[in-house]
Amino acid sequence: MAKITRDQAVAALVEVVRETLERGEEVHLPGLGTFRVEYRPSQTEELPTGEVVMRPPRNEIVFSPQTKP
Repeated sequence: MAKITRDQAVAALVEVVRETLERGEEVHLPGLGTFRVEYRPSQTEELPTGEVVMRPPRNEIVFSPQTKP
């Protein structure tokens, strides 16, 4: 078996998490928490200058930490 570096292992984990979230699935990391994608509808927002802008709808990655048993 080939020896891999810490950086290669982290890069591989990040890639698997990204691909899984792109498919719309949740990622459970035991002892850490859960990543999931949530839809955010468009919203109006008022800037400090008083200008009102419309934020487009989007998908956001949400992390929920695991609660202690």
